[in-house]
Amino acid sequence: MSATDTVRRLYDAFASGDGDTLGHLLGDTHWIEAAGGPYGGTYRGFGEVATNVFGPIGNDVQDFTAIPDDLLAIGDDRVLSLGTYRGTTAAGPLAVRFAHYFTVAGDRITHVEQFTDTHQWRVAVGG
Repeated sequence: MSATDTVRRLYDAFASGDGDTLGHLLGDTHWIEAAGGPYGGTYRGFGEVATNVFGPIGNDVQDFTAIPDDLLAIGDDRVLSLGTYRGTTAAGPLAVRFAHYFTVAGDRITHVEQFTDTHQWRVAVGG
């Protein structure tokens, strides 16, 4: 399985709510959520990511999606994903571009760094 296939599995698992697959893929990941955003910080492992990122987003954004437009392989173990976050917040529709930079080892994601417009996020969720 290629690094791009592993990252695609992550997005598919997130979209379908497959916590077991998310837990496997992100078991011991080092996750950096963009500083200045409402969920900004550095988290270690699936538990911290679920508590500090996935859970709060689920509370703040109805029908949330993170859909990549492009998955670009960078060598054998890195992937750059470009896409758009979408959903609905108390402030209205959400449509914010993102870039995710992944490092993959085998069938697990060891590192994720998010790049996004944190101002748009703060306006959307009031944080």
